[in-house]
Amino acid sequence: MWISSGTVDHFVSCNEDRQQAYEWSNYRYVEGWFNSSKSKRLSSQLLDPFEIQDGWFELDLPSLQLRLTDKVPHAALARAQYTLINLPLRDDERVLRQRRAWLEAYEQGAPLHIIEEKAPLIAAAIRRENWPQR
Repeated sequence: MWISSGTVDHFVSCNEDRQQAYEWSNYRYVEGWFNSSKSKRLSSQLLDPFEIQDGWFELDLPSLQLRLTDKVPHAALARAQYTLINLPLRDDERVLRQRRAWLEAYEQGAPLHIIEEKAPLIAAAIRRENWPQR
């Protein structure tokens, strides 16, 4: 989902591997509060955002909760489940509020292509549920 005020995160934390501290390949753009939620979790337990493929996750309507799909490869499934349960992705009020705002924008007339650009999982859920297209 689009974010306007992110920060740079080390996917592999400096506590975990100091040698990764200045590696460009270790940087991720993320909301600051979300970055803090990783706490002391090991990178090997989590899905790397660069690893995730289209279709691995979907949103449930109308709850807007994130869930895994059967497209997650078996080799990544345990980390995907751990990530979904231990990071505030599934149903944290902060992410639900953002998702709700994009869904309401669509319901109030925002074109689907705008929702697709800013919140692609919401657009996919709208299509999957056969909501009226704008």
